[in-house]
Amino acid sequence: MTEVSILGEKLFINGEPTYSGRFFDGFPVEGLLFNVRAVQATFDDLNPTTRQFWMYPDTYTWDPERNTNDFILALPSWKEHGVLGFTINFQGGGARYIPEIYNNYLNSAFTLNGDIRADYAERISRVLFAADQLGMVVIVGFFYWKQANKMTSENAIWNAVENGMQFIKSTGRKNILVEIANETDVPFLFPIFKPQNAHKIIEHFKNRYPEFLISTSQGGINPETGQGIPTPEMVQVCDFLLPHGNGATPQRLSQGIDLIRSIPVFQKSPKPIIINEDSTGIENLDTAFRNYVSWGYYDQGYNGEPRIHDIWVTDTANHQRETQIDLLSGFQTPPVNWTINTPRKKRFFERVAQITGFKQIDETNIEHII
Repeated sequence: MTEVSILGEKLFINGEPTYSGRFFDGFPVEGLLFNVRAVQATFDDLNPTTRQFWMYPDTYTWDPERNTNDFILALPSWKEHGVLGFTINFQGGGARYIPEIYNNYLNSAFTLNGDIRADYAERISRVLFAADQLGMVVIVGFFYWKQANKMTSENAIWNAVENGMQFIKSTGRKNILVEIANETDVPFLFPIFKPQNAHKIIEHFKNRYPEFLISTSQGGINPETGQGIPTPEMVQVCDFLLPHGNGATPQRLSQGIDLIRSIPVFQKSPKPIIINEDSTGIENLDTAFRNYVSWGYYDQGYNGEPRIHDIWVTDTANHQRETQIDLLSGFQTPPVNWTINTPRKKRFFERVAQITGFKQIDETNIEHII
């Protein structure tokens, strides 16, 4: 069984620091967690009106089981490049940003009252098991703002977290880092997600489930406005910190990291800084690890509308809906090709392999999981 733990700013897997003893270009790599934003690994859409937008080009249907199975089959190749973690989310993430789609699709492991959907939970369970078998860490998020805002009340939110925690506890997995909500400083409707309150829900569930490491994330870091910088209360209660790098240049990212490290409570009790959402920009990856910060690859993929998240992607005209499985790009707009099949993906995975010094892993029989 794979178990993740933390000591100071380092992450450990089964009692050993990640990338044990590794330095690259004179910078320490040991204890970091290179990761991928894979929040659609268990995606489904319960709205029949918008479900059509996720059709596979070879079958003209959407298939959530195929999506999860393809994801699991891709994981060994991620691991052999040195990627030891990935983020999933009970409510996924932004799949497409055209308003009539973005406002209406329904992707959530939670009902509107906060109960758990059995079919969704089964897919999450398979993903956790696959990662466990491979010795990988899963950052498990519960809420994405667009889906959370559809829930009936703040009581439903608390109920959902309780049910989510009970569920992941029931799996017996110990390779989990919990992310209560993705980007609490975006427009969640419920007051508990406001930056000045978000630490309260973390503190509550840390007391109820001390066996889990828990945090929440903030939006794209901006040292000039303070956006994405956790509050001192957040730094105090979180087991690890999850700033995001969306929209940040390397200079701004470095300044934001310095701001976090300057917070007195962080200096008193340092903890891992894990960026689990940034961009396709390898320049930001290099900035992060040289500042001893873990980094997460975020690749939206084709979507047919302007790229609003990734300053490193300028060829928007080339990111239209593909008609062949092999050409599907990105990891966040379903249907997803979870393999390392595009130049951007290859650049990221090959850079991580170079930094970590990873060699190919032993053959792992993953097919029995799906």
